[in-house]
Amino acid sequence: MKKTSRLGLLVMLGVAHASLIAPDALARDTSTPDWPCIQRKIDTLTSTQVWDGPAVEQLTGWRDVPGINDLLPVLTNRRIPLPQAETALKKFADSQPEASRDERLTQVFAGVFETLHNQRKTVIGGIEKYLKAQRERSAELERQGEEIAKLEEKAGSDEKAAAELQEAQTRFDWAQRIFQERQNNIPIACEVPVKIDERIFMLGKSIRGLMKS
Repeated sequence: MKKTSRLGLLVMLGVAHASLIAPDALARDTSTPDWPCIQRKIDTLTSTQVWDGPAVEQLTGWRDVPGINDLLPVLTNRRIPLPQAETALKKFADSQPEASRDERLTQVFAGVFETLHNQRKTVIGGIEKYLKAQRERSAELERQGEEIAKLEEKAGSDEKAAAELQEAQTRFDWAQRIFQERQNNIPIACEVPVKIDERIFMLGKSIRGLMKS
């Protein structure tokens, strides 16, 4: 078995701690230490930030409008390509009486905004919990590294310590692999709020394009 020297352990543990920091940490907002993303953390959006129609935060009547509850899963499912969602949106708009079309489309955006904004909040909370779990894994790696260093000192003259060292090294290698694999997922997770914001904006633009005023 390849043994890890004390210096090697210190280097690996240093990498584990450093990798919890975003690559351009100096550019990050230090007021959000639990936010690991390069992208700035914005907890809450307002509808007027993402479209030029009326504010819809207090608009709740959309839940009772026939057709909207069937349309929303298509519009807000990020696995459904935007062109497909826009086709469903236009079909809904074309089915509405001209006199009430703008009102109905505004209600559609209210549903889109609320649904995707709630998804966004869930994702942001999940990213912060993920970072907390990674910090705990990093601390556990440090503990295991200290254990290995102590066993290395004894292993030369103590068979029991040598056997324990092998087991400890295996546990450390496995824990480090899991840590790094999960660390590699953070940039991917950080893109999700951005994609949600983009979908809100693009759907808002499409909805406005179907309105008269």
